[in-house]
Amino acid sequence: MRVAVYSGNIPSTTFIENLIKGLDKYGFEILLFGKLKGTVNYGKNVKVYPTPVRQLPLIFFIIKNSFILMMKDPGKFFKAIKAINRKNKSTGAFLKNMGMILPILIQKHDIFHIQWAKTVLQNPELFELLDSKIILSLRGAHINYSPLTDKKLSEAYRKYFPVIDGYHAVSEAIKKETVKYGAAGDRIKVIYSSVNKDLLQLNSEKEPAAGSFEIISIGRFHWKKGYHYALDTMKILKDRKIKFRYTIIAQGKVPEEILFLINEYELNGEVNIIPGMKFDELIKRLIRSDMLILPSVEEGIANVVLESMAAGVPVVTTDCGGMNEAVEDNINGYIVRIREPELMADKISEYIRSEGKSVPELIKNAKAVIEEKFSPERQIKDFADLYSTTLNS
Repeated sequence: MRVAVYSGNIPSTTFIENLIKGLDKYGFEILLFGKLKGTVNYGKNVKVYPTPVRQLPLIFFIIKNSFILMMKDPGKFFKAIKAINRKNKSTGAFLKNMGMILPILIQKHDIFHIQWAKTVLQNPELFELLDSKIILSLRGAHINYSPLTDKKLSEAYRKYFPVIDGYHAVSEAIKKETVKYGAAGDRIKVIYSSVNKDLLQLNSEKEPAAGSFEIISIGRFHWKKGYHYALDTMKILKDRKIKFRYTIIAQGKVPEEILFLINEYELNGEVNIIPGMKFDELIKRLIRSDMLILPSVEEGIANVVLESMAAGVPVVTTDCGGMNEAVEDNINGYIVRIREPELMADKISEYIRSEGKSVPELIKNAKAVIEEKFSPERQIKDFADLYSTTLNS
């Protein structure tokens, strides 16, 4: 089976990179399309068809690939020109679109796997021109709130979702949202993210409540991450005379709202913000923490929570998106309603008062659910089943 993967940029996110490597080991022939933004080293079954980023190489690339497609299928070439010219008003946009779609049309593939739902709006010509079966991945932001704030995106979903051949959803919650836009529920397969199995060999390096209680959050600065609710929680803990340190590791500029709240709540001595880390350093910092909290108001299933559970660090998460598909309250972690800092503070306080008596069982259960539901082997097998079912439907 030949599976084409369109990821936008190469290399892409951890999820997509793991998918490509896993499918390669499984024996699929992978055709990878996108803009080459860094060095990649894939297996022998992965063929990369990069689109140039700079304009002059892009023009030569388009001329060469236009000639190839004209020789192979002149009808499809002229359809592509017409479709792309219809939607792009500027020469620059037209060239970028041509550079993206030409190599995809030239190569033959059984499955074309689109990684980002917004591609439905940005490249609708794919649905007119591709002969292969189309599979679309469904992730949190692209389904949960983007179509609510973008009317054109919502309309594109309603137009094209009913004709897409198969879907991968990162959670049951995302699957339910997708059906609202006309996708057939029986074509959607929930496939959870996988976690590096090496993390299962790790355990937290700190004794619970040894000195100052170390709390950590990891994730970019974005309103959906709910960091202002986390600071509300820290204010409550401070008022309760609990000694703690709260570290936020997040890329991007620190929002003014966050800086204001740290000052307003007099948390300068308790809160530390670190502007991103390499993954290995991040994991070392994670396992030195007593607890990870996820104060988000929207997620698919947050990878950082899965990684924390695998590494043996207790988690408190809000009940947003698909988080309750990974975390069961008081069994393998703690879960509270969104926008309820008081409840999150109660869970943290309760955990500290218990002096870690429930920790061994909590960690054991957390690692067990990661091994059972979020293993790389299960993920790749599920994708293989999705591709096979879609191709034969």
